[in-house]
Amino acid sequence: MGKHRATGPSRRAAGSVVAAGAIPLIATLIGAGTANAEVLPAPPASSPIPAALPALPPAPIATVDPFGVATDTVREAARVVVRSATDTITAATAPFTHAAPAAPMVLRPAVIADPVVPAPATRPVPNHTYLAPQGELHAPAPVAPVAPIEAPPGKLRIGNVEMDAPFDVRDINTGAAQTEAQLATFLDSVGVERSRSDKIAAQTLGSAAIGASVANTLASPLSGTSAMVGAVAGFISGIPFLPIGLLIGPILGAAIGYAVIAGPAAAAGAAIGGAVGAADGFAAAPYGTQPAQ
Repeated sequence: MGKHRATGPSRRAAGSVVAAGAIPLIATLIGAGTANAEVLPAPPASSPIPAALPALPPAPIATVDPFGVATDTVREAARVVVRSATDTITAATAPFTHAAPAAPMVLRPAVIADPVVPAPATRPVPNHTYLAPQGELHAPAPVAPVAPIEAPPGKLRIGNVEMDAPFDVRDINTGAAQTEAQLATFLDSVGVERSRSDKIAAQTLGSAAIGASVANTLASPLSGTSAMVGAVAGFISGIPFLPIGLLIGPILGAAIGYAVIAGPAAAAGAAIGGAVGAADGFAAAPYGTQPAQ
């Protein structure tokens, strides 16, 4: 027998009967579903709009920005976190924070200073025809500053030493006069009378200049020898820097060699001369008649 065989007439007839019987059943189910469905009420009729009223504009459509809402939410959460952290730090540091105590107000009586008469810019060379007696010395006290002495035109003046100047010596005179005035002011502050303080200051400065000159002269042979040695040393040191080294080296070496001897000698002579001049001014006997004030 073959695997497939033809359908007989009896089977086709049975299939037709089944299909025909199913049609009434389907129709019954559809009718029952329609009958059981709820009937929706009709929408109410809208009231008629009077023709005289203008038509209303359409209402704006509200738009929702989901990103804006999310951004506001994130910002609010950040504010809460920052406020919480700030409160925590403030509470933790509160025990270590102390308010500065208020400084008490202290009332002090006003101090009225004695008026000080300003000294003139310069003054002429004082007249040494009068020398006051040695007064009683005391601790330094505030006094009016002594004005510097103006040197005569064309003169080099250092204390009580004056000589003709072949060149411009205004800077030297100004420095020497200021030093002399400062020394005279100090002497006034310890109780020395003005005529004697002028004499002591002038003799101290002039004797110091003389002492430095004398010491420099006495030390000149040794200073010259030292300058020659320095020049030779500078020449040798300048050979690697040819050609400028042969010019600068000897000059610089000679200056250093001379200053090594002349500098200390001049300083020692100035100190000795200044001490001698100050002692002579203190010990000088008074003379002359006090001029009218």
